[in-house]
Amino acid sequence: MKKITKIAFALLLVAGVSMNAQTALKNGSVTYSMTMPGAGEEMAAMGESTITVHFNDKTQATDMSMMGGMMLMKTIVPIANEKESKMTVEVMGMKYEITDAGEAASKNTNGLSNLDNAKEIVYDKKDTKEIVGFKCYKATVSMNDGTTSIFYITEAIAPQAQKEDAKVKLSGYPLEMTVQTAQGDMVMKATKFSKEVPADAFKVGEGFTKITMEEFQKQMGGM
Repeated sequence: MKKITKIAFALLLVAGVSMNAQTALKNGSVTYSMTMPGAGEEMAAMGESTITVHFNDKTQATDMSMMGGMMLMKTIVPIANEKESKMTVEVMGMKYEITDAGEAASKNTNGLSNLDNAKEIVYDKKDTKEIVGFKCYKATVSMNDGTTSIFYITEAIAPQAQKEDAKVKLSGYPLEMTVQTAQGDMVMKATKFSKEVPADAFKVGEGFTKITMEEFQKQMGGM
């Protein structure tokens, strides 16, 4: 369980997809299917995984369901104020709110929203595909650590902007991603888009026990 939990946290950070775009839709929810081909037994044990990103011009929330719904994780990140981030985890009937989630968010930022490690982005607008009704084109992102990510992006969705001092900015919102991680290639593809954001998308529900990240990881290590 401890190894699965570590993978889940790593993927949740990578899955945050607040990108810079200059057009159209500024509110919405995107649901992705997530797979890790060839990632091994740990990922296979997680079963079906889905990620839903809710966004408006002030906040982004990422919901992840793993192990067929047995593990649910949520992050709520105010734009440009990661220190106020919140995180909840529901696993094996237990519900936790990670009290120091903001510290982790401010160090890691929200996954793909931070392209500080990107060396170069190459666009190929001739390589296109339609995903959940949006025309997308290819963007190849080369990172300073030698890894490469492949995105298919649309300029029709405009989530919250990146930090002003970001060295590299993506010109659109990704609806398909193949990202190299320590656990193997992660493939996320949008399966649904909605202009409507659920009323409780940016709220922490009831019944959660407050706990630090260190305390949570120790508990998971004992299972």
